[in-house]
Amino acid sequence: MTQQLIQTLEDQGFPYIEYREEPDHLDLIEAKGEIVIKVQPSFPDDFYEYPQCKYAVGQKVVIADDWYYCQENGIDFHDEHEIYTISAIQLVEPTSRSSKGLTMPPYFLFGINGVKNKPSYELTWFAEPVFLTLDELQTE
Repeated sequence: MTQQLIQTLEDQGFPYIEYREEPDHLDLIEAKGEIVIKVQPSFPDDFYEYPQCKYAVGQKVVIADDWYYCQENGIDFHDEHEIYTISAIQLVEPTSRSSKGLTMPPYFLFGINGVKNKPSYELTWFAEPVFLTLDELQTE
């Protein structure tokens, strides 16, 4: 980080120099186009291993069962179903009241808006295997 002179002010006859921290050029290149959110596990020393998150907020996905049904029956997917955007991600850490750790392996749930017969503002939660990304559809 480097400092950049912004302005020089005067307060009661004393000069005051205002600086701003500027990230180095390499920092800007690395951060461009991606926001990283880190998850802090509640039980990092537990027996179960925490998974890597497969999807990201804002990623376009389709429901895999709908896609495969359309492919098997020769139906145009875009006429019958929608492409959704992942709006939220939740890390689920299954525990019980009596245990001091995880009772099952942790997993991620993904929330999307506007699923059939639900208001557009209401999230519907799905597990990871339910989705296919647009990139996965292009490779199939």
